[in-house]
Amino acid sequence: MSVSRRANDAEILAALPDDVAAYEEFYRSHVRRVTAFATRRCSCAEDVADAVAITFVRLLGAARRYDPERGEPVAFVLGIAANVIRDQRRRDARDQALLSKLSVRERLDDDDVDRIDAAISAAQRTDDMVEALSAIPPGEQDMLRLLAGGHTQAQASAQLGISHAAGRVRLTRARQRLRRHIDDEETME
Repeated sequence: MSVSRRANDAEILAALPDDVAAYEEFYRSHVRRVTAFATRRCSCAEDVADAVAITFVRLLGAARRYDPERGEPVAFVLGIAANVIRDQRRRDARDQALLSKLSVRERLDDDDVDRIDAAISAAQRTDDMVEALSAIPPGEQDMLRLLAGGHTQAQASAQLGISHAAGRVRLTRARQRLRRHIDDEETME
């Protein structure tokens, strides 16, 4: 590489964060070298592509730290690429370690799957019931809450300050609304 090319690269590198044209020029000048560097160090084409892309993205943030006294621009870029590849290897090693740990654990059997499915189904029904309860008028909601809390129908009516007959009407209406909601949900499935 000639002296003028190195000086030109240093100027381009200094302009990188603010100059799109300089970035494109620097990328075109060095993408093959960075790709070759990554190819020698990565295990697959996807990792090479990722390493090259991440290197040039990181270059945008690191360009201001370039010091011509410490080396040539190409060495600076290859240093970034080396860090990116090292990070990829660490990530891959962590992923492999996690997969190893997971493969040692017991697999779910049919009973486990059935229990999980039941729990998911119950959670969905609970969400449906919460939605249905929120659509019930407040007086009927209060009656249901008191009954769910262990009160008798007479105690709930007395606590709400209504007659036993009015309590029975509220409870009947609340149950009918809930049944309609459940029936509507079942017909939609």
